[in-house]
Amino acid sequence: MSPLIALLVLAVVQGLTEYLPVSSSGHLVLVRLLTGEDDVLPTGAVIEVWLHLGTLLAVLLFYRERIFKLAQGVLGGGVDVANQRRLFLLLIVGTIPAGLVGVLFEKQLEVLFNNPTLVGVALLLTGMVLWASRSIPDRKGDLLRLTVKAALLIGVVQAFAIAPGISRSGMTIVAGMVLGLSVESAAAFSFLLSIPAILGAAVLKVPHIFAGEGEPEVPLMHLFLSFVTAFGVGLAALGMLLWLARGQKLSWFAPYCWAAGVVAISMG
Repeated sequence: MSPLIALLVLAVVQGLTEYLPVSSSGHLVLVRLLTGEDDVLPTGAVIEVWLHLGTLLAVLLFYRERIFKLAQGVLGGGVDVANQRRLFLLLIVGTIPAGLVGVLFEKQLEVLFNNPTLVGVALLLTGMVLWASRSIPDRKGDLLRLTVKAALLIGVVQAFAIAPGISRSGMTIVAGMVLGLSVESAAAFSFLLSIPAILGAAVLKVPHIFAGEGEPEVPLMHLFLSFVTAFGVGLAALGMLLWLARGQKLSWFAPYCWAAGVVAISMG
């Protein structure tokens, strides 16, 4: 496999699994195991940052109208300033748990990426939660009616999803549904929360870039193509997940997560 093809494989995996409820980090571990570790697929902070930025651009474009309205409200413009500022506060509250865990336990979390058994167990758990989502009624709770306590609880769920194998999108959407949000509102809050989460994951890698810790030399054109691929695939995955969530079909991903979990455990 050529270096470019290997990089594009990573970009496709990142784009698909960042938003589909199957855990992007867990799948990156699986892909490396199935392809013979790092001698086939490229690694490095530079690559991870470009892939994260590609999926970040996807969610920014997908929710551009909502994000523009939010930014306008925060700055005191538009016709719904108070509600938009409240939503911005809720997003900050929801981001805090994952931010603290990511900063304080970065080294400890890296160990999890080298343990296929734990990744497998986490994927099995993700599948169980997605399967259980079938029994959650589609309530009509609007995003602007979300309480601070509920936003914090969703943030705690997102913090757990830092562990590879736990789906961030799946867990936060289901948590939002349990807390009374409609499926669409739960998905919107989940994806808005993903913006600081993805950006934070990229920022945490920046010091490694400047330190030059085992960084491979990757042509700029290869990085750009991986960025475009992650963006395009991520945008399609966002649309697919929202369509499935509206039809209350998140449980469709449960059998896949269970199968992936069994594969990971068997390779542990």
